[in-house]
Amino acid sequence: MTTVWNAQRVSAGLNEIEIARPAVLGRIKQLLDDYHGNSRSARYYDILLGDWCERFLHLVFVATQDLASESTARNEKSFESVSRSEIVVASDTLEFFTNYQKLPESVLATLRALIAFGPTKILISGAPSVIKNSTPMGRRNKVIAKFLKIVLSNQSEKVLFVRPFSGSVPTSWVRAMISWRLWAKHDDLDIKYVVNVTPDKTWRQKNILEIQQSSSLSEVSNALISAYLPLVLVEGYGAIQTQVLAARPNRPRHLYSSQSLWAHLEFKVLAAEWCEHGTKLHYHQHGGWYGLDELHVGERYECRVSDTYFTWGWSRGDKNTRPLSPVTPRIKNQKKLYDSLICFDQPQQIYRLQYFPLPGTLQTMYDQVAEFVKLRNSETQLNIRLFPGEYGSAQYQKIISARPGAKFDKSLDIVKQYFDSRIVIHSYLGTTWLETLSHNIPTVSFYDPESYRFRPDAKSLIDALANVGILHISGRSAAEHLNQIDGDVETWWMSEGVQLARRQFTQSFANFSSDWKSQWEQEFARLLKS
Repeated sequence: MTTVWNAQRVSAGLNEIEIARPAVLGRIKQLLDDYHGNSRSARYYDILLGDWCERFLHLVFVATQDLASESTARNEKSFESVSRSEIVVASDTLEFFTNYQKLPESVLATLRALIAFGPTKILISGAPSVIKNSTPMGRRNKVIAKFLKIVLSNQSEKVLFVRPFSGSVPTSWVRAMISWRLWAKHDDLDIKYVVNVTPDKTWRQKNILEIQQSSSLSEVSNALISAYLPLVLVEGYGAIQTQVLAARPNRPRHLYSSQSLWAHLEFKVLAAEWCEHGTKLHYHQHGGWYGLDELHVGERYECRVSDTYFTWGWSRGDKNTRPLSPVTPRIKNQKKLYDSLICFDQPQQIYRLQYFPLPGTLQTMYDQVAEFVKLRNSETQLNIRLFPGEYGSAQYQKIISARPGAKFDKSLDIVKQYFDSRIVIHSYLGTTWLETLSHNIPTVSFYDPESYRFRPDAKSLIDALANVGILHISGRSAAEHLNQIDGDVETWWMSEGVQLARRQFTQSFANFSSDWKSQWEQEFARLLKS
């Protein structure tokens, strides 16, 4: 029977993971200190592989739940069919993350074998690997990065900005960097390295531990962790660290990013090393869910390792949490050529726990989207933008069944699509609805309340959006509302009640500003003085 991963079950899982994480990070520190012959701080390892540890814990938790739900797991005879498990170690964290569709079954098979037969049945593949820089940049960004490096080559190392936004570099950022040249530099740390690595099977296998079926999540995770640690963190780390540090020998006083704590190895190596010697790490929220979710592991991780954590308006009372607008494109004149429906999707295999549609609730989201496109009645063309990624055709088929002539298009940059839309509809509550709300683009969103759980202090603002028709808990409700306002979307959107609800919400959760540059100047002047 398929597990329904609704908000209640996600909460239970996240609570277990919160309890297990300190012990698992402690085990990582112990293993890697021993392997590398060093004694580094817990924060060093958290910066370096806190992202990997988080995903690993989620995979192990899901595997323990799947094992517990299998009828054969309660029958010792069932272990007769369990085979030895061979693990192909990922080269780096990015490879580990991109294998999300295969990893759940791999971890479950490994767990079965470990419980049935002990560590001797867990084999490590000994195939050698060539590890290279895995963060290529687009051509335009490369040209701009080279230009900024030349222009700012002889300037201060006070503040180093690394990937301060996603996507293409805006012209406004280039102008900002030139005007800040006395105290700031931009460097995306596209450092080239090549390392030949062979897995240390002996070390990895000797550190696999015995477990029982009743073992806790931290015990199970610690038993398996040496088998799954990516090669870059163990066998290849010394050589990579040497090359990366040699490529960037000058340590800045302050280091900023909003993208690089997840799978950007060169940034993480430098950040971990530099922070050990006094550099201050400043990190910025880069997407939706942050601040709104009752518990968001990405938010907890990024805030935990940062000296200052910048948000899109919210705060949890932490002394290092500060609101700061992200880099914001200028508002453009909307052409209002069509309506847009922005869709969300996920794989059928669960690989992380978060408050959004997951296996067991994905079908509800597909049904809501299909109901919306079927009931929407307008002469304005609807452009449907499916979520990027290969997740199968279930959502597409649902939409086509409901509306055979549906038009799908994601050829435009998504921000340009926002500005060209008369109204933007979102089938989930992620980053995109915050972006359109912040830019004051007419916005309607619908979601399944069984998939989401909000912070208590966000509830009144969420309710206010629902009361004015921005937020809906079904595709039907959203379609009926759109049909009602179709004759004059602008009148509804600019009404006093709608704008008040929008402003109050965005002030806390999507506080984007065209005046972001002056905000940053004031904030970094404060940091430099301190």
